[in-house]
Amino acid sequence: MNVYINSDSLAENSTLPIDGISGNAQTIINEVTEVYQCSRDIVLAAMFSAVGVAVGKNVKVSDGKYFNYPCLWICAVAPSGSNKSTPVRTILQPLKDRDTLNYEEYRQQIKEYKDSDDEHKIRPIFKQLLLSDSTPEARNQVLSASDKGILLYRDEIKGFLDDIGRYTRSGEVSQLLSIFDSDNIVVNRKSDDTLLIKEPFMSIFGTIQPDVLSDAFGRDLLMSNGFNQRWLFVYPDETPTAMYSENCIRKEVLAAWNTYISGLLDADFLSSGCDTFYLMDETKKIYIDYYNRLQLKKQEANSYMSAVYSKLQIIVERWACITHLLGDNAGMTRILPKEMEYSVRCMNYFERCAERVYNKLLESKGRTIYKEIGNEEMIARVYYASNPKSQTSFADALGISKQFVSKCLKKYPKLTGCQLTDKYNPENQQIKDNLLSTL
Repeated sequence: MNVYINSDSLAENSTLPIDGISGNAQTIINEVTEVYQCSRDIVLAAMFSAVGVAVGKNVKVSDGKYFNYPCLWICAVAPSGSNKSTPVRTILQPLKDRDTLNYEEYRQQIKEYKDSDDEHKIRPIFKQLLLSDSTPEARNQVLSASDKGILLYRDEIKGFLDDIGRYTRSGEVSQLLSIFDSDNIVVNRKSDDTLLIKEPFMSIFGTIQPDVLSDAFGRDLLMSNGFNQRWLFVYPDETPTAMYSENCIRKEVLAAWNTYISGLLDADFLSSGCDTFYLMDETKKIYIDYYNRLQLKKQEANSYMSAVYSKLQIIVERWACITHLLGDNAGMTRILPKEMEYSVRCMNYFERCAERVYNKLLESKGRTIYKEIGNEEMIARVYYASNPKSQTSFADALGISKQFVSKCLKKYPKLTGCQLTDKYNPENQQIKDNLLSTL
């Protein structure tokens, strides 16, 4: 009998890893996490969002066939009172500071514009980085004026989702899907000229409470047309209890983060020849292997999760692009193998969170829930199903330690069920008996 098991299920994906970025970036994440006693996953996700919008369309990643800008839609799921808002605002502060500076310059330019007698003068435009509450028309206006891109940040993302369709019925969801894919948008307006937004870039970051997930993301339209599947959900298993503390983030840490983001905002990637990062050689092989593993998963997945896998095949490149920017390889235009490997591990985490969110949405609709099997239980099931010669040979075959196998078997000494695939071979009677005895 051939038991099919995807190696992704054995990955340590209960938390977002941080070992793939520079030591300085890790220091910032750890300090924010410790001071605010919050989820490290949320802080890391906010950092990736901030870096992505800081470079915007000035940087892209190419796999030789397609290119992607580092645009991400991220939703952090955590209970009320879990201290998720302040850490996110801390990470986004350098972008807010730049918006404040740009607005002051804009006001001065407006004053000069109004005082000028030049007939050929051009009205100044406020080019902002962060957007919060706005109508679709206002959002499109900001996008059209942006050379790089924007980050739509809503502390409570449910408000943004509730607003969809409130101001217009002319296909706002479809427009948002195009924005995620950086497809050109043409807006035809009755009272003004036609507006063309070329390759729009709009990342989104927001937070939500688990209890309102279904109200926000549970609409059939959002579940079926690929909208939900474009999101990376950060859904920590546990959220630390934030006790009172007078600890503050060190000034030098905040200064270092501000300097780094400011440097990205001001960098001329095109002139330096570093505006495109490439997947080549071993890095491309790692990506292809991940892509193909997800293709195999699609064959046994429902339509919702199949769409999740399709988007992860794209998002992993975007994540690798930002990982490269957060690394120690300034000036290098190749994504390194270790950076792609790290990005794949992060996608494993997001895949798990997507399943968790999907289960939550199904539960709210009273439908059957897909039960996620943990790593230890999965290893125990496969062990009993394959009936190996020894624990050592089994461990060697999976590339794990014998001690870990023993731990799994002690935790699950008797299996309560096993799902068979179409690769089951009835000729192996012994294994068949072992499997049936567990049902």
